[in-house]
Amino acid sequence: MPAEYDIDPTRGLVRTRAWGELTDGDVLEYYRRLSVEPAFRPTYSQLCDLRAVTRIATTPATLRDLARSKIFAPSSHRAFVTRPEADFGLARMFQAFCEQEGTTIGVFLQLEEAEAWIGLRAES
Repeated sequence: MPAEYDIDPTRGLVRTRAWGELTDGDVLEYYRRLSVEPAFRPTYSQLCDLRAVTRIATTPATLRDLARSKIFAPSSHRAFVTRPEADFGLARMFQAFCEQEGTTIGVFLQLEEAEAWIGLRAES
């Protein structure tokens, strides 16, 4: 599976890294694994690095279902970092679906901006 995560309980953070082509099955399996991880808490923030993804082959229906899934609490700070090509557009679509469900996520092109947005570093 082209995605991995690291949970930092001291920071209340899930760091996610994905690479290659992401399919509906990959994304659904990732969230399934995360949701049953004993160290995971829905209130944790998430920093999702998608810069090494070559293609996101997910459907809008899957993105909408993930937004509705409530794996992360609405109060969680979730930042997605992507490349400016089509991945950015799909990340923005996911952002819109999340906002319809009462959850706010940020979509960024720079890792530093995403880290600042979720409170991992001071804004410059």
